[in-house]
This record gives sequence, C-alpha cells and structure tokens, in this order.
Amino acid sequence: MRLCFDATRFGSGLDGAIELASSRGLSAVEYSFAPFTTGKAAKALDATEKKSLREVARLSEEKGVDFASLNLDYCVEPEDKKSVKQFLLMMTKLAQVGEVLNCSRVAFNIMPGDGADWLQSCEECLGAVSAALEKHGAKPLLRLSTPQEFRGVSLKMWRAMEPQDWRNLVSACPSLSLSFSPADCVWLGIDYLRVLSGIASAIDHVEALDIEINRDLLVDSGMYGPLWWRYRIPGKGQVDWGQLIEALKLYDFKGTISISIDDEFVDSDYYELENALDTSIKKLAPLVRG
Repeated sequence: MRLCFDATRFGSGLDGAIELASSRGLSAVEYSFAPFTTGKAAKALDATEKKSLREVARLSEEKGVDFASLNLDYCVEPEDKKSVKQFLLMMTKLAQVGEVLNCSRVAFNIMPGDGADWLQSCEECLGAVSAALEKHGAKPLLRLSTPQEFRGVSLKMWRAMEPQDWRNLVSACPSLSLSFSPADCVWLGIDYLRVLSGIASAIDHVEALDIEINRDLLVDSGMYGPLWWRYRIPGKGQVDWGQLIEALKLYDFKGTISISIDDEFVDSDYYELENALDTSIKKLAPLVRG
C-alpha cells in the first residue's frame, strides 16, 4: 500500500505533478484528462507527443515517482453506440500515453442502467476496451466516485451504480479493477467497511475523498432535493480513515490510496492547494505507514 495524489487541479502538467509528488516524498501520482476529440480513428502518438512524454518518463524515473493511473473524465453509456465508439478511441489514446509513461491503469466511469441488456452492453464495451488497452500493456480501472459531470448535480438528474453492479462487472470482465471511493459509499448509504469483503480482491486504487452530509437539507428536501452532500479533503468529513486503512491491510491491499483535493472550501490558489495536500498527507501518511 502506498500514498499518492491526483495532481490535476494543480494545473502544472505531468512534469509538474512528478516534481510536486517528489517534493512531498510520494512515490506515485495520478492525472486526469477531460474528454477530447480523436477523429474517426485512434491515431498513434506523433513524434512531438512521443518526445514530450519520453522526457516526462525520464523525469519520472529520475525522481522515483510513477503514474498510478491516467484518468479519463468521461462517463461512458454502454447502450449508446456513439458514446462507446468515442470512449474506445479516447481510452486507446490514453493507453498509448500510459505505455510511454509506464502506467498500466486507465480509469473511467460508467453510466448505470437497468436489466440484462445494460449488463450485456457493459460486458461488450469492457471486453472491447480491455482488448484495446492490452495492446499497450494497460488495463481498465472503473472509478466508483461520482462522475465529474454529475458533481454538484441533484439525484433528479442521474443515479449512481450499486455494489451489485460493481460485482457483476468485475465478474464479467477479469481484467477490470476498481477505484474505490469510501466517500461515495457514505452518501449512498453503503457501509464502506462491510462491502469490502465482496470486492477487496478487485480494488487497485482508493480515492481519498472525504464527505460531508448536510442533514438539515436532506431531511427538509429529501434525497432528490438540492445537493445535500459535498466532498472534503481527508479528515474533514465522515470517513474513518484509520478503520478503512486497517481493513484494507487485513485484505492485503497492495494498491494506492490517492488524495483528491476536491473540496469547495479549498481555493484554486496554488498555495491553498499545496496546504490542502500537506494537510491530507499529514492525516493519511502515518496510517499508511503504520
């Protein structure tokens, strides 16, 4: 088990992410990419892209900081052929980037659906993306946190996947692993400790987000009312990180616990982001080491 962080919000690029991780004594980092246009085919990296990425890879080796995952901030709709096609192209492109950076995990979200047709469409989609990623030495990583496009959006507009969905998809796609979010379990009413027994072997990554529930708003408006929960940095919400990390150790978890600074009380000023990162490291590092 090791500690890392999502460097996307710092806006300093891949090389800046490595430098920041190294300065904090972290051996891994993750980075997220917004959806992008690929054209009609997943083109190979051009010479300029390869040169730039090789320089990042050299810095990564020099600093002893690797990439735990590359994240695509895209929620694929398995029953929508257009969505699946674009998803496959973007994931293939990121797998090519990961191949140069020696990153073997490419993460994404799935839009939940209903019934056997949705599950079959998911299996077909995951089978196709697994085959595409395998050519570049990568595997798919399913993010169980709220998709970026739905953060701050009432449940009137969307719904989250259920634990049985997670188990079904892992069973259907052997190469799939999970990026677990205890914070999302809290607001969904899922016991994040109890649910581990059925999915621990599939978890490669833990998203270190915390969660704060506005009970007054929830009891007044109900679960479909205005947004009644919000992400916080680790230690500022309701997740018991000591209990969770000890439970992960019992399941012999060997993956990464990744700090995400997705907290509306943390300003986008670089100094404030650094302070939030340092506070999160101070909270989690002793638990991980212990």
